[in-house]
Amino acid sequence: MTDNREKVAADFRNEISHAFEPGAKVMSADRELRYCLELQRDRLEKRNLRYKEEMIHRGPFPNGLSRVRSWKDGHYDTSWTVDFITHNRTIQRDGMKTYRKSVPQSIYETVVGVRDGEDVSGDRYSCPNCGSVSTIAELQEGCAHCGTHFEMSELYPKVKNYYFVFDMSGKAEKMFKTVVEYGLYLLPVNILMCLSVIAKTYGGLGALASPRVLFTALVTTVIMIPIIGFFGWFLDCFRRAFTVMPSLFEVIGSRTRFESHMSVISPEFTLEYFAAKMMSLFKIFVFSDKRAELPFYRGSGNGEEFDNIVDVASKGYIACKSVRATGNMVNVTADLYFENSRDLGNKIKTRDEVYRIKAGRRTDIPYENNFSITNIQCSSCGGSFDAFKSRTCPYCGTEYDQEKNDWVIYEMKNVGTLIRLRRIVTGLIIVAVLVSSCLVTLSEAGVLDRFSFF
Repeated sequence: MTDNREKVAADFRNEISHAFEPGAKVMSADRELRYCLELQRDRLEKRNLRYKEEMIHRGPFPNGLSRVRSWKDGHYDTSWTVDFITHNRTIQRDGMKTYRKSVPQSIYETVVGVRDGEDVSGDRYSCPNCGSVSTIAELQEGCAHCGTHFEMSELYPKVKNYYFVFDMSGKAEKMFKTVVEYGLYLLPVNILMCLSVIAKTYGGLGALASPRVLFTALVTTVIMIPIIGFFGWFLDCFRRAFTVMPSLFEVIGSRTRFESHMSVISPEFTLEYFAAKMMSLFKIFVFSDKRAELPFYRGSGNGEEFDNIVDVASKGYIACKSVRATGNMVNVTADLYFENSRDLGNKIKTRDEVYRIKAGRRTDIPYENNFSITNIQCSSCGGSFDAFKSRTCPYCGTEYDQEKNDWVIYEMKNVGTLIRLRRIVTGLIIVAVLVSSCLVTLSEAGVLDRFSFF
Protein backbone atom coordinates (compact mmCIF):
# COMPACT_ATOMS: atom_id res chain seq x y z
CA MET A 1 0.00 0.00 0.00
CA THR A 2 1.32 3.44 -0.92
CA ASP A 3 2.09 5.35 2.25
CA ASN A 4 0.55 8.77 1.65
CA ARG A 5 -0.03 9.53 5.33
CA GLU A 6 1.65 12.95 5.05
CA LYS A 7 -1.00 14.01 2.51
CA VAL A 8 -3.76 12.46 4.62
CA ALA A 9 -2.61 14.47 7.65
CA ALA A 10 -2.42 17.70 5.62
CA ASP A 11 -5.91 17.07 4.19
CA PHE A 12 -7.20 16.46 7.71
CA ARG A 13 -5.90 19.81 9.00
CA ASN A 14 -7.67 21.55 6.15
CA GLU A 15 -10.92 19.59 6.57
CA ILE A 16 -11.33 20.07 10.33
CA SER A 17 -11.10 23.84 9.83
CA HIS A 18 -14.47 23.46 8.04
CA ALA A 19 -15.79 20.46 9.99
CA PHE A 20 -18.59 22.42 11.67
CA GLU A 21 -20.03 23.91 8.51
CA PRO A 22 -23.35 22.43 7.29
CA GLY A 23 -22.90 19.13 5.45
CA ALA A 24 -19.12 18.97 5.92
CA LYS A 25 -17.45 15.54 5.88
CA VAL A 26 -13.95 14.94 7.21
CA MET A 27 -13.14 12.01 4.95
CA SER A 28 -9.45 11.92 5.92
CA ALA A 29 -10.55 10.84 9.42
CA ASP A 30 -11.52 7.28 10.24
CA ARG A 31 -15.23 6.54 10.64
CA GLU A 32 -15.24 6.96 14.43
CA LEU A 33 -13.49 10.32 14.46
CA ARG A 34 -15.58 11.46 11.48
CA TYR A 35 -18.77 10.51 13.31
CA CYS A 36 -17.85 12.32 16.54
CA LEU A 37 -17.08 15.51 14.56
CA GLU A 38 -20.52 15.27 12.94
CA LEU A 39 -22.14 14.81 16.35
CA GLN A 40 -20.24 17.82 17.71
CA ARG A 41 -21.50 19.92 14.79
CA ASP A 42 -25.06 18.85 15.63
CA ARG A 43 -24.53 19.78 19.30
CA LEU A 44 -23.31 23.26 18.34
CA GLU A 45 -26.29 23.78 16.01
CA LYS A 46 -28.80 22.71 18.67
CA ARG A 47 -27.29 25.13 21.18
CA ASN A 48 -27.30 27.89 18.54
CA LEU A 49 -23.53 28.36 18.78
CA ARG A 50 -21.29 29.53 15.96
CA TYR A 51 -17.92 27.83 16.20
CA LYS A 52 -15.02 29.04 14.08
CA GLU A 53 -11.70 27.23 14.09
CA GLU A 54 -8.65 28.47 12.21
CA MET A 55 -5.21 26.90 12.03
CA ILE A 56 -2.56 29.15 10.53
CA HIS A 57 0.53 27.24 9.47
CA ARG A 58 3.90 28.52 10.62
CA GLY A 59 7.41 27.12 10.61
CA PRO A 60 9.72 25.79 7.88
CA PHE A 61 7.83 22.54 7.09
CA PRO A 62 5.07 23.09 4.49
CA ASN A 63 3.21 19.83 5.28
CA GLY A 64 4.45 19.27 8.81
CA LEU A 65 6.67 16.41 9.91
CA SER A 66 5.59 12.87 9.12
CA ARG A 67 6.41 9.81 11.22
CA VAL A 68 7.72 11.77 14.18
CA ARG A 69 7.28 8.49 16.03
CA SER A 70 6.01 5.16 14.73
CA TRP A 71 4.67 1.93 16.22
CA LYS A 72 3.78 -1.41 14.66
CA ASP A 73 1.62 -4.16 16.06
CA GLY A 74 0.09 -7.29 14.60
CA HIS A 75 -2.30 -5.28 12.42
CA TYR A 76 -1.48 -1.60 12.20
CA ASP A 77 1.29 0.81 11.35
CA THR A 78 0.64 3.81 13.58
CA SER A 79 2.59 7.07 13.53
CA TRP A 80 2.45 10.71 14.65
CA THR A 81 2.45 13.59 12.21
CA VAL A 82 3.06 17.05 13.67
CA ASP A 83 2.60 20.57 12.32
CA PHE A 84 3.20 23.95 13.92
CA ILE A 85 0.24 26.31 13.88
CA THR A 86 -1.37 29.36 15.41
CA HIS A 87 -4.66 27.93 16.64
CA ASN A 88 -7.55 30.41 16.71
CA ARG A 89 -10.92 29.42 18.18
CA THR A 90 -14.06 31.54 18.45
CA ILE A 91 -17.43 30.49 19.91
CA GLN A 92 -20.32 32.96 19.61
CA ARG A 93 -24.03 33.23 20.33
CA ASP A 94 -26.32 36.22 20.59
CA GLY A 95 -26.43 37.49 24.16
CA MET A 96 -23.40 35.46 25.26
CA LYS A 97 -19.90 36.64 26.00
CA THR A 98 -17.79 35.64 22.99
CA TYR A 99 -15.17 33.00 23.70
CA ARG A 100 -11.89 33.67 21.91
CA LYS A 101 -8.58 31.90 22.20
CA SER A 102 -5.45 32.19 20.08
CA VAL A 103 -2.52 29.98 21.02
CA PRO A 104 0.68 28.83 19.29
CA GLN A 105 0.40 25.06 19.26
CA SER A 106 1.66 21.89 17.69
CA ILE A 107 -1.05 19.67 16.27
CA TYR A 108 -0.32 15.96 16.58
CA GLU A 109 -2.26 13.58 14.36
CA THR A 110 -2.32 9.84 14.95
CA VAL A 111 -2.27 8.36 11.45
CA VAL A 112 -3.08 4.67 11.16
CA GLY A 113 -2.42 2.33 8.23
CA VAL A 114 -2.53 -1.44 7.88
CA ARG A 115 0.76 -3.33 7.75
CA ASP A 116 -0.24 -5.40 4.71
CA GLY A 117 -2.90 -4.61 2.15
CA GLU A 118 -3.70 -2.69 -0.98
CA ASP A 119 -5.49 0.53 -1.83
CA VAL A 120 -8.98 -0.46 -2.97
CA SER A 121 -10.69 2.92 -2.49
CA GLY A 122 -11.04 3.38 -6.27
CA ASP A 123 -12.35 -0.13 -6.95
CA ARG A 124 -15.97 -0.35 -8.08
CA TYR A 125 -18.59 -2.34 -6.22
CA SER A 126 -22.14 -3.27 -7.13
CA CYS A 127 -24.69 -2.71 -4.39
CA PRO A 128 -26.32 -6.12 -3.65
CA ASN A 129 -29.64 -4.40 -2.94
CA CYS A 130 -30.19 -2.05 -5.90
CA GLY A 131 -27.37 -3.02 -8.26
CA SER A 132 -25.95 0.50 -8.68
CA VAL A 133 -22.19 0.68 -9.10
CA SER A 134 -20.06 2.97 -6.87
CA THR A 135 -16.46 3.16 -5.77
CA ILE A 136 -15.54 1.61 -2.44
CA ALA A 137 -14.69 5.09 -1.12
CA GLU A 138 -18.19 6.35 -1.98
CA LEU A 139 -19.80 3.51 -0.05
CA GLN A 140 -18.23 4.47 3.28
CA GLU A 141 -21.41 6.36 4.18
CA GLY A 142 -23.71 3.77 2.55
CA CYS A 143 -25.23 3.42 -0.92
CA ALA A 144 -26.35 6.82 -2.13
CA HIS A 145 -29.11 5.26 -4.27
CA CYS A 146 -30.94 2.92 -1.89
CA GLY A 147 -29.45 3.60 1.55
CA THR A 148 -27.98 0.13 2.11
CA HIS A 149 -25.26 0.21 4.77
CA PHE A 150 -22.08 -1.82 4.62
CA GLU A 151 -19.71 -3.36 7.10
CA MET A 152 -16.32 -2.77 5.54
CA SER A 153 -12.70 -2.54 6.54
CA GLU A 154 -11.40 0.98 7.05
CA LEU A 155 -9.80 2.53 3.97
CA TYR A 156 -6.38 3.27 5.42
CA PRO A 157 -4.39 5.35 6.00
CA LYS A 158 -6.69 7.57 8.07
CA VAL A 159 -6.33 10.00 10.96
CA LYS A 160 -7.64 8.26 14.07
CA ASN A 161 -6.99 10.92 16.70
CA TYR A 162 -5.55 14.41 17.05
CA TYR A 163 -4.60 16.74 19.86
CA PHE A 164 -2.90 20.07 20.45
CA VAL A 165 0.17 20.85 22.56
CA PHE A 166 1.22 24.35 23.62
CA ASP A 167 4.23 25.31 21.50
CA MET A 168 6.70 27.50 23.35
CA SER A 169 8.59 28.19 20.12
CA GLY A 170 5.51 30.02 18.88
CA LYS A 171 6.02 32.59 21.60
CA ALA A 172 9.77 32.61 21.12
CA GLU A 173 9.35 33.61 17.46
CA LYS A 174 7.93 36.93 18.69
CA MET A 175 9.76 37.13 21.99
CA PHE A 176 9.73 40.91 22.38
CA LYS A 177 6.00 41.09 21.74
CA THR A 178 5.48 38.21 24.14
CA VAL A 179 7.44 39.72 27.03
CA VAL A 180 5.73 43.08 26.50
CA GLU A 181 2.33 41.36 26.75
CA TYR A 182 3.38 39.66 29.98
CA GLY A 183 4.81 42.97 31.19
CA LEU A 184 1.50 44.74 30.62
CA TYR A 185 -0.32 41.99 32.54
CA LEU A 186 2.15 42.57 35.39
CA LEU A 187 1.97 46.37 35.19
CA PRO A 188 0.46 46.69 38.72
CA VAL A 189 3.47 44.79 40.09
CA ASN A 190 5.78 47.06 38.10
CA ILE A 191 4.12 50.21 39.47
CA LEU A 192 4.23 48.94 43.07
CA MET A 193 7.94 48.15 42.74
CA CYS A 194 8.62 51.62 41.33
CA LEU A 195 6.64 53.33 44.12
CA SER A 196 8.46 51.22 46.70
CA VAL A 197 11.87 52.33 45.36
CA ILE A 198 10.79 55.99 45.32
CA ALA A 199 9.47 55.79 48.91
CA LYS A 200 12.68 54.20 50.12
CA THR A 201 14.97 56.55 48.18
CA TYR A 202 13.21 59.84 48.96
CA GLY A 203 11.61 58.99 52.29
CA GLY A 204 8.06 58.95 50.98
CA LEU A 205 5.82 59.24 47.94
CA GLY A 206 5.63 63.01 48.29
CA ALA A 207 8.70 63.17 46.01
CA LEU A 208 6.40 62.43 43.06
CA ALA A 209 5.36 66.09 43.25
CA SER A 210 8.70 66.88 41.65
CA PRO A 211 8.43 66.82 37.82
CA ARG A 212 11.91 65.32 37.57
CA VAL A 213 11.13 62.43 39.93
CA LEU A 214 7.75 61.82 38.28
CA PHE A 215 9.33 61.77 34.79
CA THR A 216 12.07 59.40 35.97
CA ALA A 217 9.45 57.10 37.55
CA LEU A 218 7.40 56.97 34.34
CA VAL A 219 10.45 56.28 32.13
CA THR A 220 11.67 53.58 34.55
CA THR A 221 8.23 51.93 34.58
CA VAL A 222 8.15 51.81 30.77
CA ILE A 223 11.71 50.40 30.58
CA MET A 224 10.87 47.75 33.17
CA ILE A 225 7.80 46.46 31.29
CA PRO A 226 9.69 44.00 29.01
CA ILE A 227 12.15 43.11 31.80
CA ILE A 228 9.44 42.17 34.28
CA GLY A 229 7.52 40.61 31.40
CA PHE A 230 10.44 38.30 30.67
CA PHE A 231 10.46 37.04 34.25
CA GLY A 232 6.68 36.68 34.12
CA TRP A 233 6.95 34.64 30.92
CA PHE A 234 9.69 32.47 32.46
CA LEU A 235 7.59 31.81 35.58
CA ASP A 236 4.58 31.01 33.41
CA CYS A 237 6.68 28.43 31.51
CA PHE A 238 7.69 26.95 34.85
CA ARG A 239 4.05 26.93 35.97
CA ARG A 240 2.98 25.06 32.84
CA ALA A 241 5.73 22.50 33.31
CA PHE A 242 4.85 22.11 37.00
CA THR A 243 1.14 21.54 36.27
CA VAL A 244 1.93 18.94 33.60
CA MET A 245 4.52 17.13 35.74
CA PRO A 246 2.04 15.25 37.97
CA SER A 247 0.18 14.05 34.84
CA LEU A 248 3.45 12.77 33.41
CA PHE A 249 4.11 10.89 36.63
CA GLU A 250 0.66 9.31 36.27
CA VAL A 251 1.23 8.13 32.68
CA ILE A 252 4.84 6.96 33.14
CA GLY A 253 4.88 3.22 32.74
CA SER A 254 1.52 3.07 30.95
CA ARG A 255 3.08 1.83 27.72
CA THR A 256 5.04 -0.90 29.47
CA ARG A 257 2.05 -1.86 31.62
CA PHE A 258 -0.28 -2.05 28.62
CA GLU A 259 1.98 -3.80 26.15
CA SER A 260 3.57 -6.24 28.60
CA HIS A 261 0.14 -7.59 29.52
CA MET A 262 -1.41 -7.24 26.05
CA SER A 263 1.51 -9.03 24.38
CA VAL A 264 0.50 -12.18 26.23
CA ILE A 265 -3.28 -11.75 25.93
CA SER A 266 -3.80 -10.12 22.53
CA PRO A 267 -0.63 -8.75 20.87
CA GLU A 268 -2.48 -6.98 18.05
CA PHE A 269 -2.75 -3.56 19.66
CA THR A 270 -0.31 -0.81 20.67
CA LEU A 271 -1.13 1.71 23.37
CA GLU A 272 -1.39 4.46 20.72
CA TYR A 273 -4.07 2.60 18.79
CA PHE A 274 -6.01 1.79 21.96
CA ALA A 275 -5.76 5.39 23.21
CA ALA A 276 -6.97 6.81 19.89
CA LYS A 277 -9.87 4.35 19.88
CA MET A 278 -10.97 5.22 23.43
CA MET A 279 -10.72 8.97 22.85
CA SER A 280 -12.93 8.74 19.75
CA LEU A 281 -15.50 6.57 21.55
CA PHE A 282 -15.50 9.00 24.48
CA LYS A 283 -16.23 11.93 22.17
CA ILE A 284 -19.02 10.04 20.42
CA PHE A 285 -20.61 9.30 23.81
CA VAL A 286 -20.27 12.94 24.90
CA PHE A 287 -21.90 14.46 21.82
CA SER A 288 -24.55 11.80 21.18
CA ASP A 289 -28.20 12.55 22.02
CA LYS A 290 -29.05 8.83 21.92
CA ARG A 291 -26.42 7.33 24.18
CA ALA A 292 -28.52 4.29 25.05
CA GLU A 293 -28.45 3.34 21.36
CA LEU A 294 -24.68 3.49 20.94
CA PRO A 295 -23.42 0.00 20.03
CA PHE A 296 -20.13 0.26 21.94
CA TYR A 297 -21.53 1.39 25.34
CA ARG A 298 -22.66 -1.18 27.90
CA GLY A 299 -22.54 1.04 30.99
CA SER A 300 -25.28 2.48 33.19
CA GLY A 301 -26.55 6.04 33.22
CA ASN A 302 -27.30 8.34 30.30
CA GLY A 303 -24.50 10.89 30.81
CA GLU A 304 -26.44 14.10 31.57
CA GLU A 305 -23.19 15.65 32.79
CA PHE A 306 -21.99 15.78 29.18
CA ASP A 307 -25.01 17.59 27.74
CA ASN A 308 -23.48 21.09 27.90
CA ILE A 309 -20.04 20.13 26.52
CA VAL A 310 -19.44 21.80 23.14
CA ASP A 311 -15.78 20.94 22.58
CA VAL A 312 -13.52 18.10 23.72
CA ALA A 313 -9.79 18.54 23.26
CA SER A 314 -7.64 15.52 24.00
CA LYS A 315 -4.52 16.21 26.07
CA GLY A 316 -2.72 13.52 24.07
CA TYR A 317 -1.89 11.03 26.80
CA ILE A 318 -3.50 8.15 28.64
CA ALA A 319 -2.76 6.44 31.95
CA CYS A 320 -3.24 2.69 31.74
CA LYS A 321 -4.26 1.39 35.17
CA SER A 322 -4.72 -2.32 34.53
CA VAL A 323 -5.02 -5.01 31.84
CA ARG A 324 -6.77 -8.25 32.77
CA ALA A 325 -7.89 -11.33 30.86
CA THR A 326 -11.05 -13.18 31.86
CA GLY A 327 -11.97 -16.15 29.70
CA ASN A 328 -12.15 -14.95 26.10
CA MET A 329 -12.23 -11.25 27.07
CA VAL A 330 -9.48 -8.72 27.75
CA ASN A 331 -10.44 -5.79 29.99
CA VAL A 332 -8.51 -2.52 30.28
CA THR A 333 -8.94 0.29 32.82
CA ALA A 334 -7.42 3.64 31.85
CA ASP A 335 -7.63 7.38 32.58
CA LEU A 336 -8.21 9.78 29.67
CA TYR A 337 -7.21 13.46 29.94
CA PHE A 338 -9.21 16.20 28.21
CA GLU A 339 -9.76 19.95 28.09
CA ASN A 340 -13.54 20.28 27.89
CA SER A 341 -15.43 23.44 26.96
CA ARG A 342 -18.90 23.74 28.47
CA ASP A 343 -21.75 26.05 27.47
CA LEU A 344 -22.98 27.73 30.67
CA GLY A 345 -25.53 29.90 28.90
CA ASN A 346 -23.89 33.30 29.32
CA LYS A 347 -20.33 32.12 28.69
CA ILE A 348 -18.11 29.22 27.66
CA LYS A 349 -15.97 27.75 30.42
CA THR A 350 -12.95 25.54 29.68
CA ARG A 351 -11.30 23.27 32.23
CA ASP A 352 -9.19 20.12 32.43
CA GLU A 353 -11.14 16.95 33.18
CA VAL A 354 -10.11 13.31 33.66
CA TYR A 355 -12.35 10.30 32.97
CA ARG A 356 -11.72 6.71 33.92
CA ILE A 357 -12.98 4.12 31.45
CA LYS A 358 -13.26 0.36 31.64
CA ALA A 359 -13.26 -1.28 28.21
CA GLY A 360 -13.05 -4.79 26.84
CA ARG A 361 -13.04 -6.88 23.68
CA ARG A 362 -13.10 -10.50 22.59
CA THR A 363 -9.77 -12.24 22.06
CA ASP A 364 -11.02 -15.48 20.51
CA ILE A 365 -12.19 -14.04 17.17
CA PRO A 366 -9.42 -13.90 14.54
CA TYR A 367 -8.64 -10.61 12.85
CA GLU A 368 -8.60 -10.51 9.04
CA ASN A 369 -6.18 -8.00 7.50
CA ASN A 370 -7.49 -8.32 3.96
CA PHE A 371 -10.10 -5.81 2.86
CA SER A 372 -13.70 -6.94 3.08
CA ILE A 373 -17.09 -5.36 2.43
CA THR A 374 -20.53 -6.83 3.16
CA ASN A 375 -23.92 -5.25 3.48
CA ILE A 376 -25.14 -5.10 7.08
CA GLN A 377 -28.28 -7.17 7.52
CA CYS A 378 -30.27 -7.72 10.66
CA SER A 379 -29.96 -11.35 11.74
CA SER A 380 -33.67 -11.38 12.53
CA CYS A 381 -35.52 -9.46 9.79
CA GLY A 382 -32.80 -8.92 7.15
CA GLY A 383 -33.09 -5.11 7.21
CA SER A 384 -30.04 -2.96 6.48
CA PHE A 385 -28.99 -0.28 8.97
CA ASP A 386 -25.89 1.52 10.18
CA ALA A 387 -24.72 -0.75 13.01
CA PHE A 388 -21.86 1.63 13.71
CA LYS A 389 -24.30 4.32 14.91
CA SER A 390 -27.15 2.24 16.30
CA ARG A 391 -27.20 -0.77 18.62
CA THR A 392 -30.55 -2.15 17.52
CA CYS A 393 -32.24 -2.78 14.20
CA PRO A 394 -34.71 0.09 13.56
CA TYR A 395 -37.14 -2.35 11.91
CA CYS A 396 -37.47 -5.13 14.48
CA GLY A 397 -35.38 -4.07 17.50
CA THR A 398 -32.87 -6.94 17.35
CA GLU A 399 -29.58 -5.98 19.02
CA TYR A 400 -26.34 -5.97 17.03
CA ASP A 401 -23.43 -7.71 18.82
CA GLN A 402 -20.59 -5.14 18.90
CA GLU A 403 -18.43 -7.18 21.29
CA LYS A 404 -17.56 -9.73 18.64
CA ASN A 405 -16.12 -7.04 16.35
CA ASP A 406 -14.46 -4.33 18.44
CA TRP A 407 -13.90 -2.66 21.81
CA VAL A 408 -16.86 -1.83 24.05
CA ILE A 409 -16.99 0.43 27.12
CA TYR A 410 -18.53 -0.86 30.36
CA GLU A 411 -17.93 2.10 32.68
CA MET A 412 -17.06 5.77 32.38
CA LYS A 413 -16.72 8.13 35.36
CA ASN A 414 -15.22 11.51 36.17
CA VAL A 415 -12.16 11.20 38.42
CA GLY A 416 -10.90 14.75 37.87
CA THR A 417 -11.40 15.81 41.50
CA LEU A 418 -9.41 12.84 42.75
CA ILE A 419 -6.64 13.50 40.22
CA ARG A 420 -6.48 17.21 41.14
CA LEU A 421 -6.25 16.34 44.84
CA ARG A 422 -3.47 13.88 44.05
CA ARG A 423 -1.66 16.56 42.04
CA ILE A 424 -1.92 19.04 44.93
CA VAL A 425 -0.51 16.47 47.35
CA THR A 426 2.26 15.59 44.89
CA GLY A 427 3.07 19.27 44.40
CA LEU A 428 3.19 19.90 48.15
CA ILE A 429 5.50 16.92 48.63
CA ILE A 430 7.82 18.21 45.88
CA VAL A 431 7.86 21.70 47.43
CA ALA A 432 8.47 20.24 50.91
CA VAL A 433 11.39 18.15 49.60
CA LEU A 434 12.91 21.16 47.82
CA VAL A 435 12.53 23.43 50.88
CA SER A 436 13.93 20.74 53.17
CA SER A 437 16.92 20.23 50.85
CA CYS A 438 17.57 23.98 50.74
CA LEU A 439 17.40 24.25 54.55
CA VAL A 440 19.79 21.34 54.98
CA THR A 441 22.22 22.89 52.49
CA LEU A 442 22.05 26.30 54.19
CA SER A 443 22.45 24.69 57.61
CA GLU A 444 25.55 22.79 56.52
CA ALA A 445 26.97 26.02 55.09
CA GLY A 446 26.40 27.76 58.44
CA VAL A 447 24.09 30.38 56.96
CA LEU A 448 21.21 29.57 59.31
CA ASP A 449 23.41 30.09 62.39
CA ARG A 450 22.94 33.84 61.94
CA PHE A 451 19.19 33.56 62.53
CA SER A 452 18.15 32.80 66.10
CA PHE A 453 14.70 31.40 65.12
CA PHE A 454 16.43 28.47 63.37
